[in-house]
Amino acid sequence: MAIGDLSVRKRSLLPLAAGLITAQGISTLFVWHSNARMQQSVDAIETAGWLAVPAGPAAATLNTMGAACWGGLFFTLSIGAGLALATWAALYLWRWLFRGSPRLLGLLAAIWLVLLAAVNARGWVLFPSLLVLGVPLATAAAAMHHPAAASGRPAGRWLVSLLTLVLLAAIWATQFEPQAFSTVRDHLLLSNPMGRAVNDFYYRYTLYAAEAFKSFDQKTLRTLHLEADAHTPAARRLALVLANNDVLETPRWRHADLTVRPLQARLLFVSSAGKRLEIEQGAFFSDPNRWLRAFSETTDRYATFRQMTFAGLLFGFPILLYVAIHGLAGRITDRFLQDRTAAWVAAAVCLAVGLLLFVPILAARPQAIPAGALGPALASGDWRQRVAALRQAEKERIDISGFDQYRVLLNSPRVAERYWLARALAFSRNAATHADLLALAHDPHPNVVCQAYYALGRRGDRSAISVIKDRMAQSDHWYTQWYGYRALKGLGWRQTRSTSAL
Repeated sequence: MAIGDLSVRKRSLLPLAAGLITAQGISTLFVWHSNARMQQSVDAIETAGWLAVPAGPAAATLNTMGAACWGGLFFTLSIGAGLALATWAALYLWRWLFRGSPRLLGLLAAIWLVLLAAVNARGWVLFPSLLVLGVPLATAAAAMHHPAAASGRPAGRWLVSLLTLVLLAAIWATQFEPQAFSTVRDHLLLSNPMGRAVNDFYYRYTLYAAEAFKSFDQKTLRTLHLEADAHTPAARRLALVLANNDVLETPRWRHADLTVRPLQARLLFVSSAGKRLEIEQGAFFSDPNRWLRAFSETTDRYATFRQMTFAGLLFGFPILLYVAIHGLAGRITDRFLQDRTAAWVAAAVCLAVGLLLFVPILAARPQAIPAGALGPALASGDWRQRVAALRQAEKERIDISGFDQYRVLLNSPRVAERYWLARALAFSRNAATHADLLALAHDPHPNVVCQAYYALGRRGDRSAISVIKDRMAQSDHWYTQWYGYRALKGLGWRQTRSTSAL
């Protein structure tokens, strides 16, 4: 093995590990702080007599270190991975191409400061700033700790690795489409035990991270502090309009998401961070949704950070996964093969893994099924064909209960089939299928429960309201409660304060 290659590998492991560990520490604190605020909001909402989400067993997890740690992993593997990889790559190229030029180092530092300024462009955000500061610093400090790489161009295996990564990226880019995520979930994750574990982990802990950087408009429920006599007709009207839009008055909670201060013919909206927006009262009551969205845009401090996190998830995580597989394959092949042969074998392993994961996605690419062939497709011996038929039935709003295979699909052992069956039942005109949806709302898999709620909300049968509320109260899964709440709203249910809290 060439000396330069050995140096690159040893110099990459510690810097990337240092960056990711730093990201995990900061992200855990970020989600912990958000969960604590969320717990206070939930307590205030329930004390005021409203229905909270999360609630019950799901809300009890907000105080656990596990929720903070695993929720923080989302940021670590997205923006944390992106920052660590970008920092390590920049420093490596600085040493190799520019021989440690002070001018280029100054340019890199300037780009870093611009990134930090962009994150805080809409207002100071503590934990995103710590991530943008801490991850590059930790990565760079660990990289500088190692001796300089061997002089001259990197060995050929570096180029082989890069070309393999570009090739895989080009192959996977062909599948980018609106349904790409659900296709990956159905055919790559839900089709095997390991994939289901990854899927279940994602849906159980993602909302803890998402809540930490949501805008006002993206939150399920928002707390309200009304600086007015709550017993006046004007105040009651304002509180009712806001409650209908899931902004709930919490008189005992002074750190609300929204504080409203009536000013004669105007309303002053103030965010928890102190940002303000004045609105004409008449304009607000004529279109409250519009002005709540305007307030959200005005007070959204995390917009840039969300974009960076999405970019990290789209690019940083796949590259980190590639680096990990390539590094493992390289360490093994280096023990048995010569340098050039080992380089090609490690690249071939990465390419093979990428293609093995790609083949099920390519095979599952949705294809139109003729109307007359939908029944045979639902009875197919290939579960992928059955899922494709269910997806098409849902897309075209076909009553799935009219097919002979319907009863068999209700008891399918495959999560993806029950998932798409529940979605398709949203458009069934058969009253008997209402009971089937209620049964699917008790499915052992949370993804199926979510789609059963979705379908119940779309069907418009208000008799499901009490069932959904009871089921939500027993659930320990925030994601299913979130879907249940959306279903309640779809059925015309609105928040009302219990008499005990008035």
